[in-house]
Amino acid sequence: MNKAELGRELDETHRRFIDLVESIPESDYSLPSDNPAWTVGDILFHITLGPRALALEVWMTIYAAGLYNLLMRHFPSRFFNSVNAWFGSGRSARVNRQSLLKVYGEAHAVIKSRLKRTREEDLAKTAVYPLDYVSDLKGEVSIERLFRYVTGHFEEHERALRRDSLV
Repeated sequence: MNKAELGRELDETHRRFIDLVESIPESDYSLPSDNPAWTVGDILFHITLGPRALALEVWMTIYAAGLYNLLMRHFPSRFFNSVNAWFGSGRSARVNRQSLLKVYGEAHAVIKSRLKRTREEDLAKTAVYPLDYVSDLKGEVSIERLFRYVTGHFEEHERALRRDSLV
């Protein structure tokens, strides 16, 4: 996949996020989700974190690959998971439709900016993620795969919300 195709995929995911948020009443944000630790609002907020975090990971893989690979080898997945849970949990009381759309819009701009500044040849550069890390990001992961994970991450959570029959 080239940069133009990745850009279209990111734009489509942004549009789908907007559609998802607009399809869920704010009164449902406090409902439980399929993750016992998170509400619907927590999951929606969590989705907004992905593009910005992945933009940083792309930058690290391109410009500080050795350091990034060292950090990934020694950063315990349980610590990553607890930080991830902390960022996601308890947000439903503080989020609303407009804030979700604004935060995701800003994160979308960050990942699109990172894509614009990434050279085509950089898409093949890789980092090695621990095998006990995020299920879709383990082993050798290319820059292209990181950009594509914005959509994969969204779709994973969208499916969970649809299973919960919210949308």
